[in-house]
Amino acid sequence: MDLNVLRTKIDSLDSQLVELLNERAQVSINIGLAKGSASSEPTGGTPEERSTKRKIQQDHIHQPARELKVYERVKKLNHGPLKDNAIEAIYREIMSASISLQRQITVAFLGPRGSYTAQVASNRFGDSVAYSDMPTIGDVIKAVLAKTVTYGVVPIENSTMGNVDATLDALVKATQDATEENKVQIRAEHYLPIHHCLLSTATDKSAIKKVYSHAQSIGQTSQWYESNMKGVERIAVSSNSAAAVLASKEPGSAAICGEQCAEMYGLNVLERNIEDKKNNTTRFFILGDKCEPPTGSDKTILYFTVDHRQPGSLVDALNVLKVRKINLTKIDSRPSGASPWNYFFFIEFSGHWEDKNVRVALEEIKAFCLEVHVLGSYPDQRPSQS
Repeated sequence: MDLNVLRTKIDSLDSQLVELLNERAQVSINIGLAKGSASSEPTGGTPEERSTKRKIQQDHIHQPARELKVYERVKKLNHGPLKDNAIEAIYREIMSASISLQRQITVAFLGPRGSYTAQVASNRFGDSVAYSDMPTIGDVIKAVLAKTVTYGVVPIENSTMGNVDATLDALVKATQDATEENKVQIRAEHYLPIHHCLLSTATDKSAIKKVYSHAQSIGQTSQWYESNMKGVERIAVSSNSAAAVLASKEPGSAAICGEQCAEMYGLNVLERNIEDKKNNTTRFFILGDKCEPPTGSDKTILYFTVDHRQPGSLVDALNVLKVRKINLTKIDSRPSGASPWNYFFFIEFSGHWEDKNVRVALEEIKAFCLEVHVLGSYPDQRPSQS
């Protein structure tokens, strides 16, 4: 085949692609304008539900449910040679660029750059939005509550080590500090496979005298550590990327973090894939000031307290879900701080808070609880079990 002919063909295709991308971007801008017009008036449901949907459509350009449908559709259209993950990556950036044309979007994440949370933020929002790295999970959630950022990304649980308690506690605090205008709601979830590396300016593990990492990552690599670094001091810090920053500045130190931190902070990769469980996965929440409308495949999370002096009060509250045929997918507890041995119970279940059976259940559950707070409803994105 003639090389010049092929290159001319590529040039022609590039010209068409640029034209089509800009045409798509203009349609996206028009959609944004239409969201606030009468032509996009929500239908169905009660007046209150239509009002909620109208506000979401007007206020939130990034809509996770729509995003998922786009990915599913373009992957069905894909017949190669590009792989599906390449098509998804391309469309992530197309949608990111379109979002940035409609409105300035800022996304907060647990920093510094290079953290797993930063990776999730980039995976969800692409490179065309603004990012703000925060020193703690609590600071991410405070920024969403104060509306100094549009969205926030926080870790919520790990398949090996369980809950990220700092996130649960900060969500409770945000609920207590919320007003009618300033709220924090969960809009989406994201699952990220986590593969840890040992990084250092040193070239051999024998030179390492201390290792920095997040407490979760220390737990996720404990068996490997006992076999390979026994006796070396481990120090918990605010994030894995913060560990990488420290390791880059302190001779004789190392960090347990993602491989992306190696190039960012000038570190050597001494070991890869040191997590104890090879299917190690962390779930993250994408936060905003409102949750999305129902998709038909959603989950809801809330927390409540009961009168611990009343026998069976927790059972009575949970039984409401059984009676209404609502599947409970997760339950946890955290100290409420009101008094010793008093707890908040966090439950996650199938369904959206706007679904009729869920709304009825939420009203009924209040009879057995001292307080109930819905933290959000979001599309179910749990990976299928292989």
